[in-house]
Amino acid sequence: MAEITFVGAAGTVTGSKHLVTVGGKRLFVDCGLFQGTADVRALNDAKIPVDAEEIDAVVITHGHLDHTGYLPKLVKDGFDGPIYCTPATAAIAEIVLEDAAHLQQELSERGHAHERPHAPPPFYDERDVARTLRKIETVEYEQPFSVAGICTARYSNAGHILGSAFVHLEIEGKQVVFSGDLGRYNRPLLADPSPIGAADILCCESTYGDREHPAESISALGEALRAGIARGGALVIPAFAVERTQDILYAIAQLQHQDPAIANLAIHLDSPMAEKVDAVFERFGGEHREIAGDGPNTPFGIHHFTEHRTTDESKALNAMPGNFVVISASGMASGGRILHHLHNHLSDPRATIILCGYQSVGTLGNLLEHGAKTVRIYGDALPVRANIVALKGFSAHADRTGLMRWLHTCTGTPRFYAVHGEPASAAALAAEVRQEFKWSAQVAVRGSTVTV
Repeated sequence: MAEITFVGAAGTVTGSKHLVTVGGKRLFVDCGLFQGTADVRALNDAKIPVDAEEIDAVVITHGHLDHTGYLPKLVKDGFDGPIYCTPATAAIAEIVLEDAAHLQQELSERGHAHERPHAPPPFYDERDVARTLRKIETVEYEQPFSVAGICTARYSNAGHILGSAFVHLEIEGKQVVFSGDLGRYNRPLLADPSPIGAADILCCESTYGDREHPAESISALGEALRAGIARGGALVIPAFAVERTQDILYAIAQLQHQDPAIANLAIHLDSPMAEKVDAVFERFGGEHREIAGDGPNTPFGIHHFTEHRTTDESKALNAMPGNFVVISASGMASGGRILHHLHNHLSDPRATIILCGYQSVGTLGNLLEHGAKTVRIYGDALPVRANIVALKGFSAHADRTGLMRWLHTCTGTPRFYAVHGEPASAAALAAEVRQEFKWSAQVAVRGSTVTV
């Protein structure tokens, strides 16, 4: 008998972990961290249903932290099996996990420096990450492979970020599909999601299962930049280092060809992690659409472009007057160098803060998106006087229409489980699936088990 237990990303967007049990063998599909409010983050401390050493393998869909970030903890606790992913995902996971270990150490040290003796220790350290990376085995798209002798698997392109995949598992004659995070159709840098094909069970993300994205992301960014130029201050863009930063840089390059005012803006990338991801883009160029850039600066031929690698270079931006753009991680303003820039500019009425993606409940980005008048950064209460602009068109997740378009490529009549979504969006997608396809469709419940 085979079973699926929904350990994470069931009732929440983050913490993707799906435990698949086949004849006494166990594998995880994804192994991510919970992110967001303190209550959600506390789920990272909850015991998983089986001991780490009893897990035989892990299959990863893509490199984002909410899908990979628990891996070093699993290894630290005794997991000793293979970790499967695509080659580009392996490269991105190395960057993401090393950064996560560094940030955890930094936060722990900062807590002790502020005389908080009970500041939690790092969840894992760089040694745990190094041990994790040595367990990775890479597999190309559409290449069937054995998952530690448990079942046969195959990756198909999910179109979400570089290297992202949805995974087909053949278990006891049944086709079980996990969507991972599904991308959008007709994006400039990535291919469309591949068709599903046959499925008996389909576990599908539902981040935007109840809403649509605006059609024109580049034009909306142009409007925000022009409005920010008119205000006279800095334009600060929190952006995920993986994919979102590259999407924004591409959009700015296009706008520079259309608008002289934007063409003259200085563009500063203050994200060492994003620079590393840029190198991964160059290494795996065949997986993203070719973008022509004829200017002297990279990426995408952007003019007046500067990368800031060192801390001193980053701090120098604090003294820069007038109009300029600074792009920095993290995208939800939950950590990283972006906090320094927000600390410096949030109380300046001339400044503009441009949010370009999903802002999880409990994050600073979510507070700003929902109109907070005062926020706290580094212990300081800051009045929010900058103009806050939230752009929805840059999301790397499929919206309701995109999800339904992808589901129409399924040739079977599967049992459907909505995962990776807040309760309202997951319920809305499950309801639409029932109406449109007449499938059995439910919202996955954390801790629940279903039979394959």
